[in-house]
Amino acid sequence: MPYSEWAPEDRAGAHIMAGFEGNSPPPPLLDRIREGRVGGVVLFTRNIESSGQTLELTHSLQCAAAESPHAGPLLIAIDQEGGRVSRLSEDFTRFPAARVFGRIGDPELVSRCARACAAELRASGINANFAPVLDILTNPDCEVIGDRAYGDDAELVSAMGAAAIQGLQAGGVAAWAKHFPGIGDMAPDPHETLPSSGLSLGALRGRELKPFRAAMDPRTGVAGVMAAHALYEQIDPARPASQSPCIMEGLLRDELGYGGVAITDDLDMGAIDEPAEGALLSLRAGADIALICHSEAAQERAHGEIVRAIRYKDIPPDAEERSLGRIGSLKARYAGPGRPFPGPGGTGVLQEERKKIVGCPAHRALLDEVMRRAGNEERS
Repeated sequence: MPYSEWAPEDRAGAHIMAGFEGNSPPPPLLDRIREGRVGGVVLFTRNIESSGQTLELTHSLQCAAAESPHAGPLLIAIDQEGGRVSRLSEDFTRFPAARVFGRIGDPELVSRCARACAAELRASGINANFAPVLDILTNPDCEVIGDRAYGDDAELVSAMGAAAIQGLQAGGVAAWAKHFPGIGDMAPDPHETLPSSGLSLGALRGRELKPFRAAMDPRTGVAGVMAAHALYEQIDPARPASQSPCIMEGLLRDELGYGGVAITDDLDMGAIDEPAEGALLSLRAGADIALICHSEAAQERAHGEIVRAIRYKDIPPDAEERSLGRIGSLKARYAGPGRPFPGPGGTGVLQEERKKIVGCPAHRALLDEVMRRAGNEERS
């Protein structure tokens, strides 16, 4: 069925990715998925006890999605960057932070580790990873990024980031480059307040945007981009990047020519005053998916706001239909047939496959290689 024939409620749901509390999905969330009011789910440490439990969790989510009006699979995402931003349990192979790889300086090693990570995510039913971080750490006081960045050099971050994307996506997991257009020069934490940058557009082009250009190069082809909740005063002094048409359309789509899926950072962050309003403003600006990681009430309010905007053409219908097409293409590649989407018959076969992959000797040996080379780099 063409997207134009979808009900506004279903169209709005495709634009929302939701988080939840607990290690099993609450019945109201499953109901909203069945009703087509949620198109994706993000997982955190609070949701994960083990790889086996994670597979059961993702199975229950996808079974609910199979009952939705258009029976499409969910995007199920996680922040598995490595180091301090690792959401997975200890039975997974957990690689170190990006800074460690930046100091080693071997893109091929990054790609191998990313592919191993993708294999373990897929085996547990996760089809999208909010990684890698492509911020360039030009401000050492930027604690929110810190060791999450590969380094302070644009060429290094570009090479390492592209390798991570290629590894994740070769392993069947959608990679998301973040935090567009770059927050490595900012000290305030957007989880708490709205940071701002005085960098000119020329300065961004000369440095911050380089890793994103490399990610969007057809040879890399990053599936998704996450937009920052940060103010770029020289480009749009009134709106954060995630809600700025100047940045989301003018810079991301028009100048960089990006045709993939754009998602907001978490709209429950302190940088955003009201998540539901933020969701609508972001979609109007050119984002495809509004990410709301905590508040069920905010997720419901956002859905209602987006439904009204679609119904009254407050979001241009042609633009919104193109957005649905981008989301649908990404799901077809990473969440469709042949991807982790177990049927209602249970997870027995998939659990046996998971046991062979998660934390397997080959992946543990790869981690040992990383730590050995990191130690050698420290001593040299």
